[in-house]
Amino acid sequence: MRTALVVTVDTEEEGLWGGKYRRTGNTVENVRGIPRFQELCDRFGVKPTYLVDAPIVGDDGAVDLLRAIQDDGRAEIGAHLHPWCNPPLVEEINARNSYLSNLPESLQRDKLVWLTETIEHRFGRRPTSFRAGRYGLDIRGARILRDLGYEVDSSVIPFNDYSREGGSNFQHAPHTPYFIDGHDLCRPHDAGFLLEVPVSVGFNRPDFARAQAILRRAMHPLLRRFRSVGILDRLGIVRRIKFSPEQSDARRMGQLVDAYLAQQAPVLVMMLHSSSLWPGCSPYVGDARALDGFFGRMMEVFESCLVVRGMVSATLSECATSHYAEVNGV
Repeated sequence: MRTALVVTVDTEEEGLWGGKYRRTGNTVENVRGIPRFQELCDRFGVKPTYLVDAPIVGDDGAVDLLRAIQDDGRAEIGAHLHPWCNPPLVEEINARNSYLSNLPESLQRDKLVWLTETIEHRFGRRPTSFRAGRYGLDIRGARILRDLGYEVDSSVIPFNDYSREGGSNFQHAPHTPYFIDGHDLCRPHDAGFLLEVPVSVGFNRPDFARAQAILRRAMHPLLRRFRSVGILDRLGIVRRIKFSPEQSDARRMGQLVDAYLAQQAPVLVMMLHSSSLWPGCSPYVGDARALDGFFGRMMEVFESCLVVRGMVSATLSECATSHYAEVNGV
């Protein structure tokens, strides 16, 4: 089977950068950039997965725009949860509670039920794909997703540790799809109750385990003072790469794609925020010139993956359907 390119968009309000969390007054002006993005996707036959949160589903214009794309069969609508602005709004707003995984299980369930049912009402289809805001999912939340009929999650971001901020530690999570079961979100199973399709993160060399070990040694306090990690990156010896046009240029994303393909990985998951589709709405795209460069990077990667390397496009749920079929020998 050819490797799938899955393009995911955390479709959300703008202005939530630098530790600011607002319950009300959130705006979604950035959706004005979606038509241009969708046009680019259509040109390459890419069906993006728009993971929408509470401010998006509460905005009539955003819903009308995205529902039309969904109903044309050009994209999937999934769910994306920001706890601070997702009803019921009962918890204290602070950095720790910005992670869904830090909330009581009953409150996680109430928020997920509200978002799932509201998306179903507003878009006419029940979502089957999910990503937690700030990657804040734990095994309790995964079980709730199963109960609500979700087939696939994409909240895991391998080789990253957010535990110092109150989030999850994904350093040892698999970087390719796996089934969730048991008591550990990051431990793969041959079968389980939910498919995890992680955001694609890796290195500029196919041996990810060795690359990670080298970086871990370079981060030792005795070596950190010499900025050893930065030196390894600049020399191209070991470079950690996230498959996102927000944080990587086209050349580095191409290196990551080649590393995944060398491993015969079944899928690569690109992620970006809708706020990067309109100038001034995210720190990654400050003005119109930066926006043109952002679109240029995506266009180069789409052409490289789909035209040059022969990959195929899939949404998150299509990827899950294919994976389940392969496991079951269908």
